[in-house]
Amino acid sequence: MTADTVRYTVIMLLAGIGIPILAALNARLGVRIGSPAAAAAILFTVALAGTGLAMIASGGTSALAAAPGQPKHLFLAGLLVAFYVLSVTWVAPRF
Repeated sequence: MTADTVRYTVIMLLAGIGIPILAALNARLGVRIGSPAAAAAILFTVALAGTGLAMIASGGTSALAAAPGQPKHLFLAGLLVAFYVLSVTWVAPRF
């Protein structure tokens, strides 16, 4: 097993552990502020800031210019993640 494989495995393990934590934190925020949709919007705002900083730090800002020319169906991933976050934010407090 290469060092990269181990590194990628650890990153994906941490990402998987983060999913229920994300659901719990955002669900609690949604309950506290009274709106799952507002909690999701806050989550995405914080996520946008974090990914923007990561993009700047990695020198990936020039890649944004290529986005408009990509097949439109690839952007459905954004709707799927929004559906996921809204779903767990709304459902988790009800479990």
